[in-house]
Order: sequence, then structure tokens, then C-alpha cells
Amino acid sequence: MIGVLITGHGSFATGMMSASRLIVGPREKYLGVDFVESDNVDTLSDKLRQAMEALGDQILVLVDLAGGSPFKTAVTLKSEFPDKEIEVISGLNMPMLTSVLLEEKETMEESVQSAMEMGAVGIRQFKKKPKPQQTPAGDGI
Repeated sequence: MIGVLITGHGSFATGMMSASRLIVGPREKYLGVDFVESDNVDTLSDKLRQAMEALGDQILVLVDLAGGSPFKTAVTLKSEFPDKEIEVISGLNMPMLTSVLLEEKETMEESVQSAMEMGAVGIRQFKKKPKPQQTPAGDGI
């Protein structure tokens, strides 16, 4: 089973984990690390390192935002664990997370591909359908 680690700014991880438990229930090998205002990058690094140590040999790290401290720290920590297969994906949303938690893939590559596809599929804009035009009475043939 691939371990799943969620991280992001503020209480993002806690919120995503809470929401996912409502949808998919509890899951083993699933941790979240928040990056709150009182933390610095060293604190974040320590928390992520502990989570990575606890999650096993295959870890999928799902992050809120590419380029932010949680993302950069997770990517940097990959090199501290050469014996683990760790992948980091940004842009976490609920469809992506739900897919990862419900669909246990055979390989990390399949998990990454599925997560990215479902994350993109889950982005939608609501548009009101135009009302059909009515033909005025008496205009028929």
C-alpha cells in the first residue's frame, strides 16, 4: 500500500483529511502535515521528515501549491530517503485525493498518473444552460 502524505499552507492538510474521511472513511498509511504561521521551514522539514519515516517505502506527497515552502521542502526531503520511492504532486483537490485514497494502484507511476488526471477532471465551471428559444404563435408553416 502506497503511503499518502498531504501538506500545504495553514491548516490545509487537516481540512483535506477531515473532508476525505467524510467521503472515503479512514485509511491506513495516510498522514497530514500543516504549515501554520508559528512554523518556520525547519519545523516544517522536521514534521515532513517524521511523516515520511512513518509511511513506509512508497510515499505519494500531495501538496496545495507548487513552488511554496511545503512543496519545496517535500521535494528537498526526497533526497534524504534514497531507499524510498517518493513522488510529490502539487495542485491537490478533493477529486485527486479521493481518487488516490479509493483506487489502490499497482505502481507509483499509475498512482501519480491517476491522481493528476482526476485532479484535472475535477476542475469544472458551472454555466447556466441557455433557455431554448420559443417560436411565437402563428409563425409556423
